[in-house]
Amino acid sequence: MYLTSDMISEITGGKWYNLEKNIEFHGIRVNITRLEKDDICFTTNPEQWGKKISNTEKSLGTIFENGASAAVITNKDLVKVITKPLLVVENSKKALENIAFYVRDNIKVPRVLVTGTEGKTGFKNQLYSLLSKQISVHAKLDSSNLNVPIMCSLASISKDDKVEIIEASVAGPDVGVTRSDIVKPNICVITQVGLAHVSTHGSVENMIKNKASIVNSLHPKGICIVNADSKKYDKLREEIYRRKYVDIKTFGSGKKCNARLIDATFDQDELVWDIVAQIEGQTISYKVPLLGDYVPVASLAPLLTIHYLGYDVKKAAAEFINFKSMDTMGGLNEVVTSNKKFRFYDHSHRGSMLGYTSALKDFAKLNPQKNGKKIAVIGQMMNIGSISKQAHKDLAPLIESAKVDRLYTVGKFTKPLHEELKDKSILIKHGDKYQDIEEEFLNDIADGDIIFMKGNHRIWLKELASKIYAMGEKHEIR
Repeated sequence: MYLTSDMISEITGGKWYNLEKNIEFHGIRVNITRLEKDDICFTTNPEQWGKKISNTEKSLGTIFENGASAAVITNKDLVKVITKPLLVVENSKKALENIAFYVRDNIKVPRVLVTGTEGKTGFKNQLYSLLSKQISVHAKLDSSNLNVPIMCSLASISKDDKVEIIEASVAGPDVGVTRSDIVKPNICVITQVGLAHVSTHGSVENMIKNKASIVNSLHPKGICIVNADSKKYDKLREEIYRRKYVDIKTFGSGKKCNARLIDATFDQDELVWDIVAQIEGQTISYKVPLLGDYVPVASLAPLLTIHYLGYDVKKAAAEFINFKSMDTMGGLNEVVTSNKKFRFYDHSHRGSMLGYTSALKDFAKLNPQKNGKKIAVIGQMMNIGSISKQAHKDLAPLIESAKVDRLYTVGKFTKPLHEELKDKSILIKHGDKYQDIEEEFLNDIADGDIIFMKGNHRIWLKELASKIYAMGEKHEIR
């Protein structure tokens, strides 16, 4: 981290206690469950932070147990009972803002701000993975995409970092403007505009306007990178220009795209994509070890970003073969127990509409071993408003095309897809929550089976997924 304890006290107007010398920190955190060694942790209170962020001064014991080397507090009396380094400030939230904005305005590294209804965390992790082989890159690699985590990320840049990557959720009006103002990006990336969370925006039109607002504080010489294959591309482009003139660069399959997909073939044996693309006229061949029909086009976005950051695109593309997907991107694993071995295509962490379509098409390509079964657990989509019923009905032909033998559904919104199934005998059990299907589903898994699971994170299918992994040893395939 660039800032030392002396610099932090000067920027915030705070005073250190129990600090013997000027020290450096690893980074800044508010979430105590994600603390890393030598972090400085900011405590919160409802008056300054609101009720949604809870990490009070009563948590100081846990904060230091979890690896923090210092904490920021507002109650000076605590310095008498806590012997660890404490920075006392008048307003801890304002102190974090001051630090984040100081770093943003004084450390001149390009900031890449990414948003989208799908793919933003995947983009961030891909860009970080590919570019960090060439330079020091800073990013919070989890889904830290709200105001406070964004400020923590900004504040945690180190003196060696050459690029900062920040993810922003834009789930309603004015949110994009606020987060753009916080970051003041040099490059904006909009990965995809789908129908996920449309209910929080009020309409598709509002959603497009809100996503476009991420360019509000884009640097005058900055660029915005947009997916030209998105069905909402033309309207998104209009909304961006309605706000301000922006130099828009595109990625996709069209001939006019700045990053253009030329060819993509999926290797069924190796489970990798063989891709040929042009990045601003430079033809590059590379391999991506990810499942998903969206992968070839999506892989263009980080490469195009690297080009405009001024680094070696060909070298970055060669690193794609070593990329490891995060849980939120889905993955194919093998689970080995004492008496059976089966595969699990795990998409339990996220449930966007485009994600269902892509993942079910992938599942259609995957086959069980021996005499195994294809088992699917489908959880409901959420926050898609009036289109919810039809969206769930549209899953039925995808499930049947995947040749699913046994189907379990979770969440009341999945019931419309039951009506559309031509072969209703494959529907084994429905539950409004995952616990309703848990016992029967887990007992259903046999040697040679392949399992698919997809659902919105709010119905907690990832908890059911963890019970699958607890059955034996997990081995990552893709």
